[in-house]
Amino acid sequence: MAGRPLEFDRVEALSRAVDAFWCHGYEGLPTTVLAKEMGVSKSSLYNTFGTKRELLIEAVAAYTNAKAEAIRQIAASQDLLTQMRTFLLDIVHNNDDGMGCLLVNTAAELGLHDIGVRQLLQSGFQSVSDAFELLVIAGQRSGEFKRDLDSTKAALMIVTTIAGLRVLAKAGVPTHQLATAIEHPLAFIAA
Repeated sequence: MAGRPLEFDRVEALSRAVDAFWCHGYEGLPTTVLAKEMGVSKSSLYNTFGTKRELLIEAVAAYTNAKAEAIRQIAASQDLLTQMRTFLLDIVHNNDDGMGCLLVNTAAELGLHDIGVRQLLQSGFQSVSDAFELLVIAGQRSGEFKRDLDSTKAALMIVTTIAGLRVLAKAGVPTHQLATAIEHPLAFIAA
């Protein structure tokens, strides 16, 4: 016996869940509000995605995949140093419309208290770091980045820089200070 067909677009509902968790966090987001922001009934949320925690895990994974893919796209482009500067300056000036990073936000909110979420976050940060490693290697091949860099360590430095920028931007550190702070990591990787 087949189940009833979904009356909503699952991918779109998941995308809306990503936005809801990103905007409100986990604890501050009642399930009724989450379902409303997703455009589904509360019963459809549970029947399709499971618990709120299970939905958070799927949403964080979807967010991570999208961010890693965006970084891989940059790695496949030209003028990587300029692309990196633009990427970092966008965080300084915009920080995803002030929401920061869902990985960083979730780590700050739940990382100490939920081992399963912590493992997901570690995997997510590793996925983003792996994407940046591809970017570093591409920059080394093009001659824009130092050839003697350890690409794994350089990628982790970039991820650490980004996480710090996002937290400081949310804390209201002036953009001119953050814009200055990105120059050292860029100088470190530039050929």
